[in-house]
Amino acid sequence: MPTSKSTTQNHKKIAITTGDPNGIGFEVTAKALAHLGPQKNVVFFVFRDQQQHLVQKQYFKLLDKQFLRLTFLNLTSALHFFEILKKQKTIPKNVLFDLALDTSAAHWVLDAANACGEKKFSGLVTGPLSKTLVKKAGFSFMGHTGAFRKLYPKASMHMAFKGDKFNVLLASDHIALEKIPSFLDKKAIQTAIKAAQNFKKLIGSNKKIAILGLNPHAGESGLIGNFEKKFLSTLPLDVVGPLVPDAAFLKANWNKYAVFICLYHDQGLIPFKVVHGQDSGVHITMGLPFVRTSVDHGTAFDIYNKNLANHASMLDAINLNLNLL
Repeated sequence: MPTSKSTTQNHKKIAITTGDPNGIGFEVTAKALAHLGPQKNVVFFVFRDQQQHLVQKQYFKLLDKQFLRLTFLNLTSALHFFEILKKQKTIPKNVLFDLALDTSAAHWVLDAANACGEKKFSGLVTGPLSKTLVKKAGFSFMGHTGAFRKLYPKASMHMAFKGDKFNVLLASDHIALEKIPSFLDKKAIQTAIKAAQNFKKLIGSNKKIAILGLNPHAGESGLIGNFEKKFLSTLPLDVVGPLVPDAAFLKANWNKYAVFICLYHDQGLIPFKVVHGQDSGVHITMGLPFVRTSVDHGTAFDIYNKNLANHASMLDAINLNLNLL
């Protein structure tokens, strides 16, 4: 790929971690970046496995049609070289920093997030990461959100999902169902509402927020549990609810609310993924000191390297990250 004319403007540096090497993360990243092409005053740093080029050459060819790809064996060298180019005012408009790493994909997330916290990156986009890989790497946290909580233990973080049809924020995430009622105390509900209000502001919506009940029929006025009467009877003016969970996501409700607050993982993720599939949908971590977006799907090991992965969610994740910076 020939080098495009250099630019002297300030750049947004976006880190993209591609997740499990034997999943679809690198495929959807390459397809999304090839679709998007170089962006004005934006430089992408792609974290991938050192051996990826040996087994997925076709996706490197996709990238190389659009970008001047510079390969580095560690993040420090890549960032140092970027600073040299910046100082010399010779950053090519189509440059892409390709990080060929021999560390675990779990480490990439921590390294990229640390760099974001230190303002070395403008934002972070993450590909799918399996909990098995995280455990194999020696970590005890669960998924990306667990990794971020490890780095920022005092921050109140919530998983949020932006879709074409509706948006969801989870009051709790990777918690066993049996532990949810004890976790969702008054403080947990209040922090979830605050996170939803921030999410609403972030996406620029002026609609009200909806919160779902925990019990069937939202407790039926105490006939099927008292959780709703105890914790959801008094809500801020911009929050509606509790909605009956089995009817909350009827199509007629999609455009009524800015965000649906769901009280546990599957209450929000099942309807969100059923409706949006892999055609749209972006995962956002609320509560971080930087913008982090992600695909809303998993590693899909069964279609690894078969050129079947849909890159729409990764494209949406990258575009939203850029729009929110």
